[in-house]
Amino acid sequence: MKRILTLLILLLTINSSMAIQWPWQKKEPKPKPTPAVVVTKSKNPIQDSRLIVRELSVELKTAKAENIRLKTSLDKANNNLKTTELKVIEVQKAADALKEWGIAQQQEAYKWMEKFEKTIKRYHRLKLIACIIAAAAGVFIGLQFMNLVPPPYNFGVPIGGAGLFAALVWFLL
Repeated sequence: MKRILTLLILLLTINSSMAIQWPWQKKEPKPKPTPAVVVTKSKNPIQDSRLIVRELSVELKTAKAENIRLKTSLDKANNNLKTTELKVIEVQKAADALKEWGIAQQQEAYKWMEKFEKTIKRYHRLKLIACIIAAAAGVFIGLQFMNLVPPPYNFGVPIGGAGLFAALVWFLL
């Protein structure tokens, strides 16, 4: 209980001390007054208007020069845009041709895959036939050697011969 009470008092003092400005905190700068532009009335308005017209003519000349520069850069950008559009059309044609080539290659690969699958089926069928023939030969050879084995085991000789010959043909083909 004492710990909780001391912790609570500590937290309350920290919170209350946060409300007080610390001496090392940054102080906000005071706004500085901006000088106001004072317009004085001229005694010779014609000269002032001539100065204004000269300034305006200088600004007009610089604006015209800037306008000419912008027109040339706009023409360059338009030329670049036209050449880019032509290149995009060429790239699109090349992509379409590549797409057609890819489709043709896929169709050809599909045809070859079908032929391969048919060939594999035929191979396994012929392999099975060869194993059956080898098993029959193993049975006949086993029948020849059946009389050399004692009677309870003599029926296993043709079966073993058939299995042996079939396995040899299956694994060697």
